[in-house]
Amino acid sequence: MKKLLILVVLLAFKGFSQNSRSFTVVDFETKEPIAFANIIFNDDVYSGTISDIDGVFYTPTTVKKVTISYVGYASQTLDVSNLSSNSIQLKKEISALDEVIITNTENPAHRIIRNAVKNKDINNPENLNSFTYQSYDKIIVDGEGMEVREDTLNEMDKFSEKSYFFITETVAKHKYLKPRLTEDSIIATRSSGFKNPRFAFLANSIQPFSFYEDYITLFETDYLNPISKGSIKTYKFRLKEEYLRGKDTIFAISFEPNENRNFEGLKGLVYINSNGYAVQSVDATTFNSGKIEVSIQQKYTLIQKEQWFPEQLNFQISLGEKYGTIKYVGKSYLSDVNLNTSLTKKDFPVLPIGIQKEAINKGVDFWNTVRQDSLSVKEKRTYVVVDSIGEKFKFDKILTYTAKLPRGLFSLKYVDIDLTKIISYNNYEGLRLGAGFYTNEDVFEHVSIGGFAGYGFQDYEWKYGGELLIDVPSRKDIKMQLKYENNLKETGSSYFNHNQPLFNPRYVLAEQMDQIEVFSFNTKMKLFRNIDWTVGFNTTKINPLYDYSFNTNGDSIVGYTNSEINIGIRYFVNEKLNNIFNSITRTASDDPAFNLIYSRGLSNVFGSDFSYNKIRFTLDHSFRTKGLGKTTYRLDMGYIDSSIPYGQLFTGEGSYDDAFPYVFHNYFQTTEPYEFLSDRYVNLFTNHNFGMLFNNKGFFTPEIVLHNNLGIGDLSNASNHEAIRFNIKNELFLETGLELRNILKLNYLDIGYLGFGAGGFYRYGFYNLPDSGDNFVFKFAAGFTFK
Repeated sequence: MKKLLILVVLLAFKGFSQNSRSFTVVDFETKEPIAFANIIFNDDVYSGTISDIDGVFYTPTTVKKVTISYVGYASQTLDVSNLSSNSIQLKKEISALDEVIITNTENPAHRIIRNAVKNKDINNPENLNSFTYQSYDKIIVDGEGMEVREDTLNEMDKFSEKSYFFITETVAKHKYLKPRLTEDSIIATRSSGFKNPRFAFLANSIQPFSFYEDYITLFETDYLNPISKGSIKTYKFRLKEEYLRGKDTIFAISFEPNENRNFEGLKGLVYINSNGYAVQSVDATTFNSGKIEVSIQQKYTLIQKEQWFPEQLNFQISLGEKYGTIKYVGKSYLSDVNLNTSLTKKDFPVLPIGIQKEAINKGVDFWNTVRQDSLSVKEKRTYVVVDSIGEKFKFDKILTYTAKLPRGLFSLKYVDIDLTKIISYNNYEGLRLGAGFYTNEDVFEHVSIGGFAGYGFQDYEWKYGGELLIDVPSRKDIKMQLKYENNLKETGSSYFNHNQPLFNPRYVLAEQMDQIEVFSFNTKMKLFRNIDWTVGFNTTKINPLYDYSFNTNGDSIVGYTNSEINIGIRYFVNEKLNNIFNSITRTASDDPAFNLIYSRGLSNVFGSDFSYNKIRFTLDHSFRTKGLGKTTYRLDMGYIDSSIPYGQLFTGEGSYDDAFPYVFHNYFQTTEPYEFLSDRYVNLFTNHNFGMLFNNKGFFTPEIVLHNNLGIGDLSNASNHEAIRFNIKNELFLETGLELRNILKLNYLDIGYLGFGAGGFYRYGFYNLPDSGDNFVFKFAAGFTFK
């Protein structure tokens, strides 16, 4: 039966190929394919087709004549019998700019756009209850106009002529269940230069699955969608052409942002089909995008005569200008689409991305059957040339090492160097130099043993520690850690923190330290979808390195022992994960992220002195208000039910320091680091970015950011804390600030800009200081941007 089915498919394919002919529409000068060109058959405006994203179209044998047109190009009418090549070249047409005529009639494009916006919820495939499909993805990395040393110029030219820098192909099966359950199962993958590529790149993960969200997110930047409510006030639309296809009309509409915009926008062409006023195809590029330009192309087809669904999804990322451009090009072809399937939540694993064991072992016959078209000569050469280079320079090993750099590790033979332990600075230790080493997969595949040591040149003390790390092979991403360290901990911070960034710039201000000797055990896993779960235990000897004593039952103590068990839960709304270089990474998102840590103090366990319950909760969220910008906030709350020493309470929420007046987000800007002490508190940190002050790019693109922070707290048994100064925040604390980002931008390696800005902040209300000048704080800011 299976053989018979294959035979039927092959015969059908053969019959189709014998009764049709394929052509590719390309630009006369660049030879790049022209997507979405209009093709009319036999002078019949109701009969024809549109070229796909690769510029390809098919003509039945009954077609004797084709007329090809595209916006900005001279049309051609050709006899099929006279075409000796499958490539049809269009020349750009020099024409006057669109003439703007002010009349009482409405721009015809506006009516079409409004209808498209009105119907976008119906046409959005992600509003379906469920669907499945298979994708074939191909990603190519290439260079253009690259500057190289003169002695290597000829070699580079020969290399770029013969092959690309990199090519990878992936085949995956996808499942979707409303509202946001997804699974991407990689069934085949191959990459040039790698023998064992246990990673996969999905081209359709770079861009949104459909062109219907109010904002199109590309490279962590939100671009206002021209197909969104109110877009006729923010975009310039022009109806360029109308194509008739049977009973339907296809409207080709150009779009670009209005002048003096204060939002990130797109420019390009969108094709709206009168059948449901759905997006049939779109070609969009980021507008005034600086050092990085992103283009996306999407083509939809009508499935079962009822739902428009993506058929092709392409993207191109161009990075750099002065020294040449690196191009990252991805193409995704969707097939075997099934709508409203009988999927349930049980059909989806905890981790939404998986690579099947046999994915890297697929043969030539398999790849020939899944490709949309055969590989070009240059693509084939890329596999041959880059594979030989990869074998010589051991790309598989280099990739393993590269994947660890985002975690702060640099790999050598047998060991990884912890880069975060080499150099650091804070106000207590001053400059700290050290080293950290951990065994890697060259010793044990899933177990790592290591340690660190560091010396502070201001406190003249050594710090050191060691740990055992176990990575349990599982779809739940289970990790375990057994650790000992003799180190420092800033007061108010938690030894157990599963949300701590690799580098926290605020730590530079740390000057109030506890010396700790701690034994701990922690385990982390992906308990459910969207949820990270962490459980740990530690017992710690603590010695305050500042003037302080804690009065307990009439006795004053300085050093103490604390044992606690910790449980942490992190929940990410609409979490999206990617498999980057065999490492599961979370895509940055504006959706809410909840973080809850519960700690239970265990008295009389390993000599522990205190029993308590401690809870800390944070909520991080960003949202946009169309035309007004982006609001980001953090809600931060904490509660402790017993009287415990200073170092275990909540403090360190301030960030004002005369020597380093920098804008630290999610901290109070006008308070000193340890100005307030609490055992219960609620803080709210907000900032609203109004966007660019001017519509331009380059070295001066200031952004206005309004900050409003507030907090309130309390402290029970304040008299228990002796020989140290602090305030209690039992009234509402308020501060407001105005920040200008990117006042000055400096070109950085021709890939982006280092942006510098400044801000002023003012504290007011109950905690307003007597001298009005002391309430005002001036700070500087810095960041990196591609624009």
